[in-house]
Amino acid sequence: MGSVSVLVAETWQQRRMQHDSFRFLMFENATPAAWPCDATISVRVNLDFVPQRERGEVMSDIAVSLQTINEHARVKLVVAEPTSLIPTTAMLEARQDVRANTLLLAFARQGQSDLMRSNGAATGGGLWVHDSKLDKPVINVGYVIVDVNRLSDYRPGSGYLSRQALFTHELLHALGLDHVENDPRSILREKISQSIGTIGPGDIAGMAALGELACQ
Repeated sequence: MGSVSVLVAETWQQRRMQHDSFRFLMFENATPAAWPCDATISVRVNLDFVPQRERGEVMSDIAVSLQTINEHARVKLVVAEPTSLIPTTAMLEARQDVRANTLLLAFARQGQSDLMRSNGAATGGGLWVHDSKLDKPVINVGYVIVDVNRLSDYRPGSGYLSRQALFTHELLHALGLDHVENDPRSILREKISQSIGTIGPGDIAGMAALGELACQ
């Protein structure tokens, strides 16, 4: 189970050309996957390592990122009860303490999860199960992990190098979208510093295509 391949399934290459620029994360047999059609996804946030004085501001930026995505996606991201969990590969693959249709958003320190990248401020992705009824992979658990020691690299609010840009970027990975290479308007540039900090036409087209994939 993984969510890091950057291959684009041939069947979606033409669709990507017809839209703006977006790419899918690849899952089973180099196939894109999406959350269930019109799913409500419970977003559980772990703020344990965020200083108390910053938590309100951080949650406000998370709420705006969720609202931005909800305006364009076929799924609905809803803040649920907080958690103290920090996602790891073993935990997610075992579905340990994690219900279906849950996205864990944790602020952690380097070394607390094998999913964290040593050179990145954050990471996001999802795990799939094979839906035998639909005969295709379906994402049912997602994660975003933010290096709490890098949080100060991003300013509160929106725009260039903002926390809202960082959260939105990683949440879109958790929904099933990958980095894009050459679209300066996309919030999914591999380096957020290359993005203007707001979602672009390609990001919106990608969310719509995920909806088509889930609901077809």
